[in-house]
Amino acid sequence: MLVQKTKHLLKIYLSILFSVVICSVAMSDERPNIILIVADDLGYSDLGVYGSEIKTPNLDKLSKNGIQLTNYYTAPTCGPTRAMLLTGVDNHMAGLGTNSAALRRLPELRGRPGYEGYLNDSVIPFPKMLNQAGYDTFMTGKWHLGKKQGKLPTDQGFDKYFGILDGGGSHFSDASGTFSGTPVAEYYEDGKKLNKLSEDFYSSKDYTIKMLDYINTNDNSKNPFFAYLAYTAPHWPLHVPDEWIDKYKGIYDGGWNEIRKSRFSRQKTLGILPKDSELPPMNRVVKKWGEISIHQKKIELKRIELHAAMIELMDFYIGQIIEHVEKELKRETVIIFVSDNGAEGNAIDKMGQNEFWIPATFDNRLSNMGKEGSYVWLGAGWAQATVSPYKIYKSYTSQGGIKSPAILYSSKSRFKPQVKNSVMTVMDIAPTILEITNTNFPANNKSLIPFTGRSALDFLTDKVSNIHGDNPIGWELYGNRALIKGKYKAVLTWPPEGSGKWELFDIEKDPAEFNDISTVIPEVVEKLKKDWDDYASGNGIAIFEKDIGYGRYP
Repeated sequence: MLVQKTKHLLKIYLSILFSVVICSVAMSDERPNIILIVADDLGYSDLGVYGSEIKTPNLDKLSKNGIQLTNYYTAPTCGPTRAMLLTGVDNHMAGLGTNSAALRRLPELRGRPGYEGYLNDSVIPFPKMLNQAGYDTFMTGKWHLGKKQGKLPTDQGFDKYFGILDGGGSHFSDASGTFSGTPVAEYYEDGKKLNKLSEDFYSSKDYTIKMLDYINTNDNSKNPFFAYLAYTAPHWPLHVPDEWIDKYKGIYDGGWNEIRKSRFSRQKTLGILPKDSELPPMNRVVKKWGEISIHQKKIELKRIELHAAMIELMDFYIGQIIEHVEKELKRETVIIFVSDNGAEGNAIDKMGQNEFWIPATFDNRLSNMGKEGSYVWLGAGWAQATVSPYKIYKSYTSQGGIKSPAILYSSKSRFKPQVKNSVMTVMDIAPTILEITNTNFPANNKSLIPFTGRSALDFLTDKVSNIHGDNPIGWELYGNRALIKGKYKAVLTWPPEGSGKWELFDIEKDPAEFNDISTVIPEVVEKLKKDWDDYASGNGIAIFEKDIGYGRYP
């Protein structure tokens, strides 16, 4: 009897043990694929689900079947954002305290810790952690985080890479650069520089095709994959294939004021903004549409038509990625789509030697705008419209510079479809992905800076209502500053775009920063100023008591 009982208990124990082992193996096998897609200089309201007239059916569908974030924050420009995206650490600690190009004109920042112009050795990109944990890792598109050997994508955790190392360049095969100092953009495949691109190269097309090739090679691997698809659309110069140039002809003839207002109205209807939201005035440098000459209107209309076409074309290629996930991949695949900052509204023709280099190098006749050999940028008026309803645009710490669209989707319905309004930052993506993939940060390496961001997984799966609570979140770039704490945002913008004084906004009631309440509750301003000072000292921020940004209007 005792023997039989013992055998029975042993059988139960072995059954449980076997089940645990099988479960562990299954959990290991079920680590999801991750696809991270980043648009470049996409305005907050440039997608249909954010109020746009631009056709973005694939991203709209992704949003409706996933989570749409309405309070997602980035850095004011691309390099700092990408540093925070890949490391989960504040850009001033990660090596991109400013854009690498700015170091050429700001010698006082050279040699300062945190301002190396590339990812420094105090941080580890999360793709490297995923790679070490058994993920196949692929990247196509814009890097912008270091061009030296040892700092290339394939040095930073990616098995395969194809794309542009620079911050921007022609979207065609001529690979022209964006400044006279870098007249040719550098493209790499894996660790080798490419001297030539295919004749029919177009950035959004080729980055997508190459990524699909990489994903297909993963079919023969038992490993999950991480894919980072970093588009350069719709970053200037604005380019589309010839058949797309007139795609939006006539849509914007009413001007930027009309488009900004119509997007604002749709945003309130969609519930992205409170019904009683107010639309702030246009930026000081933006003229009223009726005051512009007929010839200048034709140029301005071509700018926005190209911008819109680039976005729809990018959405088309993203659709190919989504279709592949839905039809070909059995493993759960999480897709994260974000923009890196607000739309570009600065005076690109005033940067460096561009005032002379652009007309001497490119054919910007109206008939050639958008084609290979042209150099077109968006400009302040349309940038202000495309970040509707927010103030200013890229490179500023106002909402127009640091608030961007963000969408998360799971092919296995990990996320309940909904719109979520609590604050999430670009620094939260790395820890979130690590938690989703059950990957550990190398805590035993004391030389590495731990995450500044926080995992948003509990927030995304409705276990908690917010990520950051009342913990302060700070920003700084080019001397301009901001800090969010709870429902309040304090902003300091130096002249000529701001007063040089701290303003305060209740961004729950007033997300567009319309009503400055700094004189109503000055004690809150003082508390947030102290929080910002603590943030600055804790992150080694170089303090400037003026605006030191690029492409500024007089």
